[in-house]
Amino acid sequence: MRNTLVIVAAVALLAGCASGPDWLTGESDRYRSAQYLLGRGEAASLEEAKDRARADLAKIFEVTVAVDTEDIQTYKTAGRERPAGEYAAQARRRITTRAERIVQGIQIAELWQDPDSGAHYALAVLPRAQAAASLRQEIERLDAVTRDELERARMTGDLLLRIGIASRAYEAQLERQSYQKSLKIVDVTGRGIAPPWELDRLRADLGELLGRVRVAPRVVRDDAGGLDTVAGGALAAAGFLIETGQNPGYLLETALELDDLGLRDGWFWTRGVIEVRLVEVAGSRVRGTQRWAIKVAATDRTAARRRALDEADKILKRDLRATLIGFAAAK
Repeated sequence: MRNTLVIVAAVALLAGCASGPDWLTGESDRYRSAQYLLGRGEAASLEEAKDRARADLAKIFEVTVAVDTEDIQTYKTAGRERPAGEYAAQARRRITTRAERIVQGIQIAELWQDPDSGAHYALAVLPRAQAAASLRQEIERLDAVTRDELERARMTGDLLLRIGIASRAYEAQLERQSYQKSLKIVDVTGRGIAPPWELDRLRADLGELLGRVRVAPRVVRDDAGGLDTVAGGALAAAGFLIETGQNPGYLLETALELDDLGLRDGWFWTRGVIEVRLVEVAGSRVRGTQRWAIKVAATDRTAARRRALDEADKILKRDLRATLIGFAAAK
């Protein structure tokens, strides 16, 4: 009888071991969710199980990176689909780098192998306090940048410079938003750090400043015909006040230069350059110049030039707002 009890106890113990540690399907007694973020991985090999556990935890931050990048590109393209402007690329690199720094703090805390199937299991952990400290530091830095830029904007009388400063303040808070989203995941309270400024208010203030800039479009070269209409439409779409009187604050000089490449494989090819230059009327100061390459084809020369004009229209409506803000932001 005694031997029978021993055998039963041993079987029960083995059954408990085979069921695996508590973290496989639920809360870990050692790594509580209040102190750690957890990721789990299962695979036939030990190393793959570790990688899957890290990826399971990291995907929390990868989702916020994708969303934040989309938000920033939306701002820079004024609601259009394609990204424009240098800041979008810079912000993407910063956000991605931030996510990578957080992921580097992930540790493989526990391992287990199922004695029946041979499958390997891994538990990845990330201390909430460690990740939160890094995120809070970045948020505080961006708040300081915004505060300084807004103060500078109040001090300057140069409207275009003020737009550039206000743009950098807005961009800093737009980037801050991504850190806040990650911090709300890491922070067990789910609150993070409330922003001192409303993003919508900063965006509205920037739009109001843009609307105060009196710009007169001026075509200096037009090899296609109709560039005056294209330039005026792009300015209006960008949110600037088109000056039709005699006292513009700025001139937007636009040129479309085309080169006929001739007939190739049944198509008439045309290439060229669309150029914009913003000139401050007082003092004839050039505040910035931007050029875009164009290459199109059509079944005849006239149609090819029309397509070149259409391409110029797309480019300016897509990029002009970000380009002129870039001129303003240039130091």
